[in-house]
Amino acid sequence: MTDNLVSIFYRQAAINKGKTALKRKQEGQYIDISWDYYGKNARNLAAALIKAGLKEGDRVAIFSYNCPEWAYMDLAALSARAVVVPVYFKSNPLQVEFILGDSKTSMIMVGDEAQLAAVRSIKDRLPDLRLVICASEHLAGGEGATVSIQSLIGQSAGADTENELARRIAAISADDTATLVYTSGTTGEPKGVMLSHKNLIANVKSDLTAVSMGKGDVGLSFLPTSHVLDRVVVHYMNVVIGGTIAYAGSMDSILEDIKLVSPTAMCGVPRMFEKIYTGIYDSVNSGPPQTKALFHQAVAAGSELVKHRSSRKFVGPGLLIRYAIANTLVFSKVRKLFGGRMKLWASGGAHLQEEIDVFFRAIGIPIMHGYGLTEATCTVTLNTRDDFRPGTLGRPLPGVRVKIADDGEILVSGDLIMQGYYNRPDDTAAAISDGWLHTGDMGYLDEQGYLVMTDRKKDILVTSGGKNISPQRLETFLRASRYIEQAVIIAERRRFVSALVVPDFLQLKQYCQAEDIKYTDNNALIKLPEVLQLFQREVDGVNARLDDFEKVKSFILLPQEFTAEGGELTYTLKVKRRVIDEKYRDLIEGIYA
Repeated sequence: MTDNLVSIFYRQAAINKGKTALKRKQEGQYIDISWDYYGKNARNLAAALIKAGLKEGDRVAIFSYNCPEWAYMDLAALSARAVVVPVYFKSNPLQVEFILGDSKTSMIMVGDEAQLAAVRSIKDRLPDLRLVICASEHLAGGEGATVSIQSLIGQSAGADTENELARRIAAISADDTATLVYTSGTTGEPKGVMLSHKNLIANVKSDLTAVSMGKGDVGLSFLPTSHVLDRVVVHYMNVVIGGTIAYAGSMDSILEDIKLVSPTAMCGVPRMFEKIYTGIYDSVNSGPPQTKALFHQAVAAGSELVKHRSSRKFVGPGLLIRYAIANTLVFSKVRKLFGGRMKLWASGGAHLQEEIDVFFRAIGIPIMHGYGLTEATCTVTLNTRDDFRPGTLGRPLPGVRVKIADDGEILVSGDLIMQGYYNRPDDTAAAISDGWLHTGDMGYLDEQGYLVMTDRKKDILVTSGGKNISPQRLETFLRASRYIEQAVIIAERRRFVSALVVPDFLQLKQYCQAEDIKYTDNNALIKLPEVLQLFQREVDGVNARLDDFEKVKSFILLPQEFTAEGGELTYTLKVKRRVIDEKYRDLIEGIYA
C-alpha cells in the first residue's frame, strides 16, 4: 500500500484509540469524538456508499458547514477511491449547479435546510446526481432521493461490500486524484483543480516543518473546510499528526469557542486579525491612563524585539529584561483572551499589514502568514516562528521552488503543484510549463529570498494616462482605517483613481454617538457632511503615502457590505472586480461624469 491520506488516517485511528480526534459543540458545550469512533464511522460510511453504487473515480460533493460529518464524508469517499468535491457552504443554487454539473458529481452531502433546498431546486438539471445525503437525520426523507448520513453509517454492509472496500483501500495510490477544488472565479468561470494524495501530503509535511504541531495540539476549525487553507492546515494536518479538531459553533461564537476549547492553533484571514487588533487597542485606549501607558510601553518593547529578531540583530540584556516585564504584566493577559494555549495563527488570502504582524508576534502568538493558491495545494511560502520578515510572505517551504519570470510573474514548482484543471487541457497547458506553475500573481524575491507579492497579474489597473495601479495595495492602505471595512479601487481606463468604500458601521456609529451626530439608518448616515468629512480625512491620510498618480481623488460610501452571496466577493473573500464594475456602474460613472 502506497502512503496516502487513507492509509495514514486508519493508522492514526488504530494508534490513537480512545484519544480525542474531533470535538462537536452541542448545547453550549463540546463533546469529544474518539479516533477509533472517527475511523469506524468513515469506514462504515465508505462501505455504505459502495453499496449505494459509488464507483471508483466517481465524484462526491460536500456542501456543508464545518462539522464532524464533513470529516466522515471526506474520509469515506477517499476510502472508496472516489474524488471529493467541496462546495462553499453559502454558495447559491447557480454556483452549486455549475460545480456539480461540471464535475458530474454522483452523490452530495448537505448540512442544513438551505443547502438541501438549493440542491433540490437544481437536481432535475443534474442527470449524474443520484443520491443526496443529509448531515442531520431530521433533514432526510421527503421529496427526492435523500438519506441521512447516520442511517448509512448504521447499515450492515455485507461481506462482499467489505471485501470490495478493502480492495479499494489497498489500491489507492499517492498519485490518485483525491479532490477537485473549484477556483473562486475572480477572472472568469471557476475551474476544477485536481489535487492528488501526494499533493496534499507534501503540503502538510512542508507546513509541519514550519509549525511544529503534534498529537497534543488542538486546532479550531473556523474557516470553511471547502477552502484549501482550513482543509490542509487543519483537517489533513490533523490526519497526519493524530491531533484534535474542534469545530466552531458559528461565526458569531468564535471568542466563546476559543475559551471553551483553548486551542493551540487556528486559521484566520487578515481582516479578522485587523478587527482583533483594533478591538484590543480600543479597549486599552478607553481604560485608565496607567493601563494605557503600560500597554503602549509593552508593545514598544515587544515590537523592538520582533524587529531585532527579524533583521537578526543582537538582542541586548536591557531589551530582554524590558520584554520579560512586558510579557509578565501585559502580554500574558492578552494571550488569555485566546484560551491561554494558542501557539500560532495561520493566515492567508490577502495582505497582512506589517504593524499587525509585528503586534501579534510581540504578544507571543505569531501569525504564520504566507503565500499560496489552490493550484499549489495550499502553502508555497511562509513566515515561520523563527524565520520571518514582516511585510513579506516568507520564504519557500522545504521541497518548494519559487522563481520570478521576466515579466514579474511568480512561478512555483514542487510536489504540491496540481495535476491540472479538470477536463480543461488547454487551461492546464497554459498554467503549467516545464514543471513550473504560472500563478498569475506578480511579485519579487528580496535580497534574502523572502517573497513579496505586488498584485494579481490580471488585476493591475491602467489609467487612461497609462499609469499602472496596484489596487490591492491601495485597498490594504484604506482598510487600515478603523472606519473602513471594505474598499474597492476603480482606475481602469479612468482619468484618476477613485474608490467604493464600505464603512465599518460599528466604529462609525460609535464615532457618531461620541460626536452627538444624529441619523436614521445607514443610507442617511453615509450622506451626512460630518461623516463625509471624517472619511475624507481618512483618505487624505492614505494619499499622503502615495505618488500623485495613485492618490484616491474621489470616493463613494456604500450602505452595505460586499458579500459572496451578493456575488461581489469569492467565497475566499477576494474581490470580483468585473461584478462590482457592472453592479455599481451608475455610481462609478457618476464619479467621472
